[in-house]
Amino acid sequence: MDDRSSQGDQRGRHPAPPGQNPGPTEAFDEFFQAYEQRIFNLVYRLVGDYEDAADLTSETFVRALRSYHKFRRESHPYTWIYRIALNLCKNYFRQQQHRSRVHAFSLDTPTEHRGDQLPRDIKDDGQAPQERLEAKELEAQVAKCLLDLRPEFRTLIVLRDLQGLSYQEIGVIVGCSEKAVKSRLFRARMQLREALSPYLSK
Repeated sequence: MDDRSSQGDQRGRHPAPPGQNPGPTEAFDEFFQAYEQRIFNLVYRLVGDYEDAADLTSETFVRALRSYHKFRRESHPYTWIYRIALNLCKNYFRQQQHRSRVHAFSLDTPTEHRGDQLPRDIKDDGQAPQERLEAKELEAQVAKCLLDLRPEFRTLIVLRDLQGLSYQEIGVIVGCSEKAVKSRLFRARMQLREALSPYLSK
């Protein structure tokens, strides 16, 4: 479930949001290419629905384009775009509350994103068939339990454990101190571990 290996670390590049360099259209294209897949992975892990994640990702970049003139140059571009995405996710969660439904996605069914098939299957790293099956079942269970967590706890686990952001970076994105991030992340991990305990004890 680690999003880092497939995406690479785009943070080292720090492509400037449109408006910071000559040619805003070209700048935005570079900005979009650098962060689109990473933002989609973030949103998809949070909302658990592929189509909704695609819509929210698109809306994230639409809002980024509209508000680029408000971007503070001392901030990192990825923290700025992450905050836009998370605010949209918060609105999404509020809209979904009354429905009381949680999407448990299948790891076996390939999905299509911009014309490409994206299998959710785990890569074959030389594991025996039984080991691959067990790893696949565990990933499915983790994904399901992750969606059962409170949105704010789910966000911290995705940002830290799946996307590899530092505590400082997460604090900037969610708007709290590093100490608060560590405390809340500890509670989030404990809740996830507790939710997984029936499966892990088998």
